[in-house]
Amino acid sequence: MNLLLTSVIVAMLWKDGSAAQTPKTRQTGAPRDETYESAAVDANGRLVIITSDQRTIVVAKDGEQSSFAEPIVSSARTAVGAQAQFPNCCTSYDIPLQLVIYASGKIHRFTGIELPIFKWHFADGGTRVAYGQEPVHFGCSIHYELREIRSERLIDSADIPEPCGQIPNPPAVKIPKWVADLNSDRR
Repeated sequence: MNLLLTSVIVAMLWKDGSAAQTPKTRQTGAPRDETYESAAVDANGRLVIITSDQRTIVVAKDGEQSSFAEPIVSSARTAVGAQAQFPNCCTSYDIPLQLVIYASGKIHRFTGIELPIFKWHFADGGTRVAYGQEPVHFGCSIHYELREIRSERLIDSADIPEPCGQIPNPPAVKIPKWVADLNSDRR
């Protein structure tokens, strides 16, 4: 009797097909890229993103983070980024110690070599991000990184000397195109 009952249930489920398709198997396809309409920082210092289908996404601050700087939406509208501001013992202002990128439903926090990230921009329509890091005061070079957003993989890096008190005339170095593009972007 149990065998007959089990066979009938299996046959019903097999014919219907819906029971064989669990939520997990429906989600195994490639993730659909979201697009973003706008982004802002709310009164609590959190990053608030509005998707193209009018959903609201809130990216919380991390640890001691005080706020986000003004966010930017990539040209392809597939990523949103903002510098994460943190208190600093030795300045009267907060400094950007992380670059936070939200893309495809995931938060990516870039820290590079753990110096402030004063300049950044999206590259390749928002699939990559380029940023420059240097000390708050008296740096003699800027460290640049180009990273793929989705995997966070380091694509390239460069250390470009800058005139400073110790080295007023630094040696000339070849500047990669992606660094020149970042430096020409006046955001």
